[in-house]
Amino acid sequence: MKVYTLGGYEEVGMNMTAVEVDGEVVIFDMGYNMENVISSEGQVDEMTTNQSLEIGAVPEDEPVLDKNVVGIVIGHGHLDHVGAIPKLAGSHDCPIYCTNYTAEIVERTIEDDRKNLSNQIIRLEKGEEMNVSGNFNLEFAHVNHSIPDSTLSLLDTPEGYVVYGNDMKIDQSPVIEETTDVERLKEVGEEGVKCMIPGTTRVDDQGRARSEESVKVEINDVLESCYDAGGAVFFSTFSSQIGRLNSLIEANDDRRKIAFVGRSLKEYVESAEKLGLINTDQIEVVSYYDECEELMDKVDGERENWLVVATGNQGEPGAQLDKMASGTYPFDFEKGDHMIFSSNVIPTPENKANRHKLENKLEDDGVRIYPGIHTTGHAHKEDHRDFIKFLQPEHIVPSHGTIQKLGSYVDLAREEGYSLGEDVHLSENGKCLNLDE
Repeated sequence: MKVYTLGGYEEVGMNMTAVEVDGEVVIFDMGYNMENVISSEGQVDEMTTNQSLEIGAVPEDEPVLDKNVVGIVIGHGHLDHVGAIPKLAGSHDCPIYCTNYTAEIVERTIEDDRKNLSNQIIRLEKGEEMNVSGNFNLEFAHVNHSIPDSTLSLLDTPEGYVVYGNDMKIDQSPVIEETTDVERLKEVGEEGVKCMIPGTTRVDDQGRARSEESVKVEINDVLESCYDAGGAVFFSTFSSQIGRLNSLIEANDDRRKIAFVGRSLKEYVESAEKLGLINTDQIEVVSYYDECEELMDKVDGERENWLVVATGNQGEPGAQLDKMASGTYPFDFEKGDHMIFSSNVIPTPENKANRHKLENKLEDDGVRIYPGIHTTGHAHKEDHRDFIKFLQPEHIVPSHGTIQKLGSYVDLAREEGYSLGEDVHLSENGKCLNLDE
């Protein structure tokens, strides 16, 4: 078995890995490098594949271009896992496999990029098995993350299972869907796992990732306090956090009119509504400039009648929150208004600087800021330890992180009896590991 580490092995994001057995290859994920996408000012959709490769927005897939790729498997719908599909998938004459909500995001991503791909998109229910080729059978196992329909990809091969779980955690109290299917993972572990490929984004954090239900309680408390104090109330989270948005709607309890503002928020919510995951019948959802301008004019005149949910929680220049704080719309923040950040700052220098600038603008206007009303969708150290114990993999190839994150995972694996270079392997983008050598 060979493992091609194509993207996400030197950074958080741009995820892409391929596995080869007996001349057949399955690719897991095709994601954007989100920092490079943001710095390109959103023009990646208009770039050719070569142009997006030149700026480092998508993985270098040259090592598998001439291989017999029989399937592309997508674990969930975040852009650092699906964004590069319009650029790269067309090079391979094979289907794309994903769950229903992920398929909605994939189809919208392809449409936004205006590419005509011939790859068939095959939708699988969790727990359903699909024969991909002579060497591979695929099953998606349910796992908790920060977007609906997240999965562990279980690829059954003649050498044992490959378990690809780039983003995952175990949430004992989720708001939507069920907790991670631990029993199925234990079964797969007993059947035999040749290789596990876990994401390492939060492996440095001690303990376990806290539950989404705990954030729901916190949202209810902070919203109650904001309403008691009066003033305009704004809220921002990651656009794919459908469970979080449902918690906010429930906490509002019809006391204020709700508006969702921003393109990505509109797109993720529309896809979720098609599958019955959220109801926006009583919510004003806007994304085009004139719609946003008209809405913010209304909010300015009815400040205590609205709860505004806006994109741009990282402080990205030109995002909706930045526009609102910069006076782009006919709305002005006032002393005593409230800004709830239900997100963390993705820890890159650019994000930290952008968020700092946004908060300074808000503070200059006297806005009261509530940061960190959030929990991650990524496993912490003890969650990762559980995944190792459940799956009992022969080999581990940590991914989705800088060398420091990958190294921290190696330290954890050593505690569980693994040895670097023998059965836990560090790699780089563009490399190939032969697990049989």
